[in-house]
Amino acid sequence: MKIYTAAEMREHEQMAVDKGTTFEQLMENAGRAAAADLLRRRPQAGRVLIVCGKSNNGGDGLVMARILQAHGWRADILFAAGEKLSELAELNRGRLQGLDGIGLIAAEDLAGRLKTGYDVIIEGIFGTGFSGALPETATAVCRLLNQADGFKIALDVPTGLNCDTGEADKDTFRADLTYAFAAYKPAHMTDAGKAYCGETVCLDIGIE
Repeated sequence: MKIYTAAEMREHEQMAVDKGTTFEQLMENAGRAAAADLLRRRPQAGRVLIVCGKSNNGGDGLVMARILQAHGWRADILFAAGEKLSELAELNRGRLQGLDGIGLIAAEDLAGRLKTGYDVIIEGIFGTGFSGALPETATAVCRLLNQADGFKIALDVPTGLNCDTGEADKDTFRADLTYAFAAYKPAHMTDAGKAYCGETVCLDIGIE
């Protein structure tokens, strides 16, 4: 079992790139691996809400949106940290242009949309990059998501949970399933972390 801190994860990502892959390919691998596992669990297409941050964790969610759409799912996407995205996340947002069944929703519309019901809610706001207290915008989103129905999935680490220490903000996203990319993180092994992560599955994305 591999367990990497956030800093160690960045080192191993760089090592993989140095050996010939790209950060773009690693994001594609992460999103595809997570989507493949979800499709095994939920072979019947449904409605999914994907809540993205502006960084690469959100980019993983955008890759998932494209894969799920290709399998007949309808995906709503919320950008919870503003419209300005990292370069790779922006690249994958662009790949969604013109696809049927992909919709964008605004934060102020989230409460109403959640009442219509989603089969699956995927959260990719911060991932391993979070520390400290949640910003007010993320707090409001996580509170609504935690109250909503639907099977809840976190990408790498639930937003609000410190990847290295296991410390959790009181409004940390509560997942039924967490996809750990390449390696488990220290927080996945703590009692507090397990309470927020639910089941944790480690996915191979091409990083040693």
